[in-house]
Amino acid sequence: MILHRLLVAAGSAVVAFGVVAVAVIELLAPTADIGAGIVGVGLGALAGVLAFVAVALLVEELAGPPRWAVDAVGALGLTLVFVGAFVYVDVVSLETTTALAIGALAAIAAFAAGWLNGRGRDDRLTA
Repeated sequence: MILHRLLVAAGSAVVAFGVVAVAVIELLAPTADIGAGIVGVGLGALAGVLAFVAVALLVEELAGPPRWAVDAVGALGLTLVFVGAFVYVDVVSLETTTALAIGALAAIAAFAAGWLNGRGRDDRLTA
């Protein structure tokens, strides 16, 4: 379970970093060109660290849909890292939208796997 904690926490940190960095950069871009990127990346890194710590400490205590959602966010983040690595080494050439779609499919698959696993457990308990 430690590996699960670390992987989900790392994926969640990637998503938190990206969301916060992009939001801050887009918010500050009209007023400060270079400063917006510096502030956005700094705040995104802080959000990523906080997300990593929070998820690593709390993910095993969650159950049901909240747990499946956190697992889905972790799968999205890890998928974006792997797709980004393949694009970086020029194995494939993808648009950003395609990379996000691949990540979304991984997140949906992770949520569905948790739902099916939880549903199977519920069926066994009531039978």
